[in-house]
Amino acid sequence: MSNSPYAPILVCLMLMAFGLPGGEQAQVEEIEDRLWTDSNDGYGPINYTNEHTTATITSEGRSATITMPGGHVYDRPLPLVVGLHGYSSSGSFNAWWMSLYDSVHQNEHLLLTPDGTMNIIGMRFWNATEACCNLFGTEVDDVAFLAGLIDQAIQNYGADPEGVVLIGHSNGAFMSHRMACDQGGIIESIVSLNGATWDDFANDCPDTGRPNILHVHSSLDSVIQYAGGSITGGNPYPSAPQSTAFWADRSGCDASWTDLGSIDLTGSDGAPETDNLEHLNCADGNRVAHWRINDGTHAPPLNDPGWADESLSWALEDFSRDSDGDGYRDDVDAFIYNPNEWADADGDKVGDNTDQCDDDPTGWIDSDGDGVCVPSDAFPNNPYEWSDADGDGTGDNSDADDDNDGVADYYDAFPLDANETVDTDGDGVGDNADTDDDNDGWDDAQDAFPLDPDEHSDIDGDGVGDNADADDDGDGWSDADELSCQTDPVDGADVPTDTDSDWECDLLDDDDDGDGDPDGDDQFPLDSTEWDDSDGDGVGDNADAFPEDAAETLDSDADGVGDNGDEFPQDAFEWADSDGDGVGDNADAFPDDSSEWVDSDGDGVGDNQDAFPGDASETVDTDGDGFGDNMDAFPYSLREWIDTDGDGVGDNSDAFPMDPTESMDSDGDGVGDRADFFPNDATKWEEEKMDTMPLILAAVVVVLLGLVVYSGRKK
Repeated sequence: MSNSPYAPILVCLMLMAFGLPGGEQAQVEEIEDRLWTDSNDGYGPINYTNEHTTATITSEGRSATITMPGGHVYDRPLPLVVGLHGYSSSGSFNAWWMSLYDSVHQNEHLLLTPDGTMNIIGMRFWNATEACCNLFGTEVDDVAFLAGLIDQAIQNYGADPEGVVLIGHSNGAFMSHRMACDQGGIIESIVSLNGATWDDFANDCPDTGRPNILHVHSSLDSVIQYAGGSITGGNPYPSAPQSTAFWADRSGCDASWTDLGSIDLTGSDGAPETDNLEHLNCADGNRVAHWRINDGTHAPPLNDPGWADESLSWALEDFSRDSDGDGYRDDVDAFIYNPNEWADADGDKVGDNTDQCDDDPTGWIDSDGDGVCVPSDAFPNNPYEWSDADGDGTGDNSDADDDNDGVADYYDAFPLDANETVDTDGDGVGDNADTDDDNDGWDDAQDAFPLDPDEHSDIDGDGVGDNADADDDGDGWSDADELSCQTDPVDGADVPTDTDSDWECDLLDDDDDGDGDPDGDDQFPLDSTEWDDSDGDGVGDNADAFPEDAAETLDSDADGVGDNGDEFPQDAFEWADSDGDGVGDNADAFPDDSSEWVDSDGDGVGDNQDAFPGDASETVDTDGDGFGDNMDAFPYSLREWIDTDGDGVGDNSDAFPMDPTESMDSDGDGVGDRADFFPNDATKWEEEKMDTMPLILAAVVVVLLGLVVYSGRKK
């Protein structure tokens, strides 16, 4: 801290200025009485009143006042709230400001209001942490003082040891953190308002327990700053979030808090200004939370009674009272207001301590001391008899057949039940009513062996239960073998694969196909006819017609040429077709001519081109008259092919085919035109004899005339 001699005084004045709240207390509203489970023995809750009683208790030579609600009975314990004031304040003023006095009867708790030690300038303080607020180094052990007060309240004034809550402001808030560190095992919860824990938490805060921690802080607190700091340059204190995080980490809570909404703590305006931030899922079962009063100051105007109700409700949320003080908490006490009863085994609302028949919900008085209460005791005044199952007036102990079902009690598993005689599984339910007679977990209707607890199913219907049956599904494979072979032993359709049928499944068989060649060496482990594939074509050597040729496996026509390379795989006489005409080279007369393959007449010309495929002497018929050119006298004339008389005129056109001197007979008179002097006159053909003299004379005249004409022109 600062070395200035005035620093402590300045701090005192500052804490005084901000530590005292202003305003008047609001009218306290009555809260509804708590509702508890009623007992049947005339006990009920205490109606606590505001007629408080007080007592002075001492510890470490210092005293404090404990306030108790009107009607408080010491042997019916109540939670203890310890109010810790701020620097320079007092326990009573702090309790008034926080509305804790009215809370005493409204929330049913005791209130302890101790005062801190007076320092040399007359200011009360708590020796909490190095940061606050033993400003003058006074030797005082406030931890021992408060622990002693708490113990006195428990021992002498009916304070519940499991319901101790410390609620402090400012310096008192620091002190609540100090108590959680040093005396955590005796504290249920602390509520710290505008204080802080140790700055060096790991080293200065011993781990003594896991109290619930509620750290409340105003965001605009200028005395104990929300973001942490120090008082006039003294030892530092952590921020509000860090103070909370220290406890969350120690308790194994979530590292980040969860926003649970808003709360109205100040201003009495009904407006929720406070963030409810809690580190959830604490591994140690306690709770750690931070309430941030937004825009709040060091001494905010706390709601009356809202502050007390909200803070104490949080602090005691996990606390269960012992309303009747019998040592059994209300959450397990069947009679929470009756100190003489806590259990009711039979649920008849008569406590077990009073009930003479704890297991009989219909009665609680055993008049004859036979352990059976009225009205269950059919013979209430006979300690030797209590039931008459068959209603024959003779007690069952004397009756040889109590239920009158015809089976003597000695042999009857249910001597008092006329509907049952046998209990196969010994479960206390007769076989007639028992849906699982052998108690094997299977209803009789579904159980193939309803009286055999070791069996319930017979999948293969062979009369032997599956548990005893070595082959449940009756598929010929034992259950053990099927499990080894990874098939379903209860599914007859799911059988192991056994390629060689040797009853050793392929999964375990080192020669699956039984060909004598181990699977590791066998290239066809599932084919008993194959084991090698020399050419690696995927076809075993035994089936491969060409075991050394990877390109061939079959020779369908056995001609020595593989089917892949054989143009005619089904024809043993052919394998090649050089000209691709569909006729094998062996049969093809023209293996290199795709248009020819047959030469029927052997003349060297294929039948497709040979006009006379059956005539070796002819191949062409140029004029298409059906006569080969070799014999056709007229190869270019469709109408002619023979010239018998060699006169150059074809016989078809030659009127005289046998007469080389004649070829035409124009007048059709049977005399060739050459010999016919009258070729166009069919009536005559020979030359006629005539007088030639006139002709000669005429010719002479013509000649002479010509000469005359010629001579005249010459001249």
